[in-house]
Amino acid sequence: MNIANIITVGRVFLLPVIIYFIYRESILFSFFAIVLFSITVLSDYVDGLVGRKRGEVTEVGSFLDPLSDKIVVIGLLLIFLVRGTFWLVPLAIFIFRDFAINGVRSMAARQDIIIAADIYGKLKTNAQFILIYALMIKDFLMYDLLQHTIWMYIVDVVIIVFTVIAVVLSLFSMANYGYQYILKRKDVKSSGKAIEKENMIVLANRRARGYHGAYRRRLLRRFARRRNARIMYLPNSKDMFAGVDTVVQKYDHIIIAGGDGSFESALNYKPFHDKSLGFFPLGAGNAFYSYFYRGKKFEYLRSRFKFKEKRLDVIEIEWEKGKQITLFAGIGIDAEVARLGKTRTQNGLYDYISASWTALWKSKADYDITFTVDGTKHVWENCAAFTFGKVPYYGYAIRSLVGPITSDDGNVYGVSVVNRHSSWLNKPLRAWCFVLISLGIVRPPLVYVKGHSFTIESDVPFPIQAGGEFVGYTQYLKVRIPRKQVVLKI
Repeated sequence: MNIANIITVGRVFLLPVIIYFIYRESILFSFFAIVLFSITVLSDYVDGLVGRKRGEVTEVGSFLDPLSDKIVVIGLLLIFLVRGTFWLVPLAIFIFRDFAINGVRSMAARQDIIIAADIYGKLKTNAQFILIYALMIKDFLMYDLLQHTIWMYIVDVVIIVFTVIAVVLSLFSMANYGYQYILKRKDVKSSGKAIEKENMIVLANRRARGYHGAYRRRLLRRFARRRNARIMYLPNSKDMFAGVDTVVQKYDHIIIAGGDGSFESALNYKPFHDKSLGFFPLGAGNAFYSYFYRGKKFEYLRSRFKFKEKRLDVIEIEWEKGKQITLFAGIGIDAEVARLGKTRTQNGLYDYISASWTALWKSKADYDITFTVDGTKHVWENCAAFTFGKVPYYGYAIRSLVGPITSDDGNVYGVSVVNRHSSWLNKPLRAWCFVLISLGIVRPPLVYVKGHSFTIESDVPFPIQAGGEFVGYTQYLKVRIPRKQVVLKI
């Protein structure tokens, strides 16, 4: 945890001490309470200044800072309510405002909508700080036997005025968040081309692990029935799409019912390049489900929500043994996990965890990489892994670092794990990076990159995985975006 975040958390730890001083009900402890609250307010500005100056502004800090303000403000106002010097209605409005905005932001997050904190919220917090100062000063004046003076009258006026200001700003803030959500939701809904009439076929892979579950098969039949789509079962052969091209010629929209590997195979099948491809989750992992169906709920499969067509960049990786189209890929220890987890479709998550454990002990995780992005060369010594793509798994992890990614902007996005210290730390650091990525923190050993094309070179052969499947070892890898695929999303 960085210095700015420590200061932020420290504000919360001061709260019980302030409350203790308030309840001592003496002029001395009332003064101490005002001093400590002044330190709390000052720290609210210091942590932001320190974070910006040290380059430590993180998603965690952005979350903790307003949360600590809410805890301090609501906690102290609740104490003054219990003591009979504050009112229930404005406090209820403040609490309702926080719950309402958290609800709006939660709904927005599920739809990849980012709503930045508005100016009304910060002004409201400042008004609440002044209000709490006035309530504390009122206590101080009472203990100093000045309750019948002009000073007490002035303090009462300040309490009323800033209570009204804080309430008005709270209402404005709620209205603004709601307006921003509705506005941006319309933008999200309007993105992509709406399909007026579906002309659809479902190509189902019976070898996919999910197909062996009765519920998933029943869901597949219901999905096809609601869409008035034909289900065609793919042959149990190495070329899963053998003979399919003649059947799908008359269909515009093709749903691949299988796992992530099935959809990646469809991307590599040339007759599908001019079709609109969709996805139905039948695999063990189904990373693509979180991309194609917003919110990741099976309700999208049971009901007839409208699909929209969007253009999506597909990635081409090229090495000594050939080329392959994919949507997410990686090198290093992550690819070793894919190699060791070839049987994961038999036992699902257990096989993945088993492969990860084996890779932790037996796989190499210290590659010296020469990485060139759009003509700019970088040297990554002691690199454990590099993952890149447009959509899950890594797409959503990267999106938490850089914000929403335009599906057809021509860029490949990636995150590398580069250890600047002893190589024996590489594997534990790889596990730590999963925590950093989930929190949206960009800091060493994570290195974020994006570009139209990459080349990766190493004196030692490194493993490659594409779409979650191990594809081999190489000393040279070229990455680019050769084309765009029209996909079906909800």
